[in-house]
Amino acid sequence: MSDADRQAAVAATAEHVRSVVAVLRELDFADTPPALAYRAERPETLEQEKPVAAV
Repeated sequence: MSDADRQAAVAATAEHVRSVVAVLRELDFADTPPALAYRAERPETLEQEKPVAAV
């Protein structure tokens, strides 16, 4: 792979990362508690993660 090919690949990857970050910045997480407020349930239960503290 030539230097020009590598630079093109790096530029394409960087642009993709920028576009993903731009989308993430637009998301509204105002009502979402931080990840530390959740704990995983035991696999035997069919329940999803539950909040352990009110935020």
